[in-house]
Amino acid sequence: MAKETLDKKSALSQARKAAAARAGKQPKKATTAGRRSAGRITSVPLSQIVLDPFQPRPILPVQGGLRTKFFSGKDDWQKTARQWLELAKNDPGAAKQVRGLLEMGKSISELNQIEPATGAWIERDPGEYKLLLSTGERRYWSLALSAIDNNQGEPQLEVQEIQREEIGLARQIVENESAKPLSAIGKARAIAGLVLEHIGELPPELDTTSDSPPTDYEYYKSALDIESLIGSKYMPRGMWEDISKIMGMERKYMVYHLNLLKLPEDLQHAADQHELSEGVLREIMSLPETKWGKMISLAGKNELSSPEIKRLGRAPSKKITKSDTPAVKAASRLKAFWKISKEFSTAKDMDQIATEFATGLEKKEVIAGAAALEKLAKKLRLRAQ
Repeated sequence: MAKETLDKKSALSQARKAAAARAGKQPKKATTAGRRSAGRITSVPLSQIVLDPFQPRPILPVQGGLRTKFFSGKDDWQKTARQWLELAKNDPGAAKQVRGLLEMGKSISELNQIEPATGAWIERDPGEYKLLLSTGERRYWSLALSAIDNNQGEPQLEVQEIQREEIGLARQIVENESAKPLSAIGKARAIAGLVLEHIGELPPELDTTSDSPPTDYEYYKSALDIESLIGSKYMPRGMWEDISKIMGMERKYMVYHLNLLKLPEDLQHAADQHELSEGVLREIMSLPETKWGKMISLAGKNELSSPEIKRLGRAPSKKITKSDTPAVKAASRLKAFWKISKEFSTAKDMDQIATEFATGLEKKEVIAGAAALEKLAKKLRLRAQ
């Protein structure tokens, strides 16, 4: 991970200023243009909300054409949520994703929405305004799925209004990370999007505002072929440094993540649904391409670590048996944690790990977990000696 100690919002501000300085421009100031004043929090019916298909977090599945039909306008939120619930009955990845969203919807219903989403009003047709969501798509779908699952009417999402020009990928990354860290695929898309934004002038086929925009899969994957975009195989000077400040990653880890975009679209979504780490996916992609789908499904279902994937890759016919004892699995996953921990740069990272660990556990379980780790630490020090 990058060594900067600045928080991401501060880093984002610096990155924007640096980019503007190189372009010979001053950072843009927010204008008062818009339907309403920025900052107001309002409840907006889901039917009046427009989602951004180029969000770095790819929430809506591609299975069954759900994503394509929704973003093309063929299906509304109700039909999409209904089909998503049906899909989850037979698809483990979709089931895991839907469970999490339904739990979020229940929490919002019982405790009210703690943090508002953000979005800006845009004029879709003369006199007709819709709210373009900048952040909060997970909350949108949690309400949609809960409403259909419980036979309720159209829900409303609490949204803090911002100006249209404030919506941007860097802001989405920072705000999404503060709510729920992006998966490895989400980070890959975020890095690719920042690369494309840094390049600036893109060919017409990558114009996301055109009447025939690319799919989000085509758009983000295009960042892998930098030479065709700028005529050089070398990235623009200063680009990695700017993106590093936003992502909080060293260059080599950003490259590792970008390589995940070589996965086919359906496998990217499957990996995201299972929240597989970059290390696990990198190990899977070192195997023959014909095995990628099976290994992603296996890794998601059994929560496999990188060493376990490596071991299975060497012996494809080997099944997961009781010979892989809980102790062996625990050791393997702790090694994976130790490797990932090298990317941590601040105490905030450890705070986040502790929070994620404790979530959903009772107090006594958290204390027992801490005691077990302390015992393990003593035994590791003995072995080191």
